Amino acid sequence: MESTAEPEQPGPTAPLRPRPPRPDVVVAPLHSREDDPGTAPRTLTAAVTAWALSFAAFAAVAGVLGIHYDAAVEALTSGLSSRNPGNDRSTVHDVAALTVLGVGGAGLLLVLAAVLGIVRLRSGRGRVWLTVVGALTVVAAVTSWTVLADADDLALHTLTWAPLLQAGLVVVGTALLFTGSASTWLRRASAAVR
Repeated sequence: MESTAEPEQPGPTAPLRPRPPRPDVVVAPLHSREDDPGTAPRTLTAAVTAWALSFAAFAAVAGVLGIHYDAAVEALTSGLSSRNPGNDRSTVHDVAALTVLGVGGAGLLLVLAAVLGIVRLRSGRGRVWLTVVGALTVVAAVTSWTVLADADDLALHTLTWAPLLQAGLVVVGTALLFTGSASTWLRRASAAVR
């Protein structure tokens, strides 16, 4: 069927609006190259290594106490009973058992706190934390060495040398954090995080 109507004529065209100007887009890194602390100095790596070796020394103590728990408790009980003959043996045995568990528990908490401090070193903020944990670890290691002296003949005298080795490694690891190169790197790493 044919239409007799005329085709529709397009109406007046609306003027095109000009496009708004495009904004300038600049992509900048979050940290400039000047803020990047770079690779850690060897002294900082040596400090972390000394701390890791101190964890191994504590693991030796904890391993001996775990494997030879009954023998350690019995040796401590005998030593305490000989120095305090008037005390009840069952009470002395309980004190010895708590001593062994206390050495292991306190040492484990200090190891976990030190690991947290080492992780915080990457942001340049773990040095004070590790210094405090280091001081507490040295005190705990020397105390362990003193308290466990009656059980020193277990497993190649591990309870004699391992706590002292742990204390020495912690002192070395903490001291290395205060060298010039480590201090500079930690300061730059802390500034880069801000």
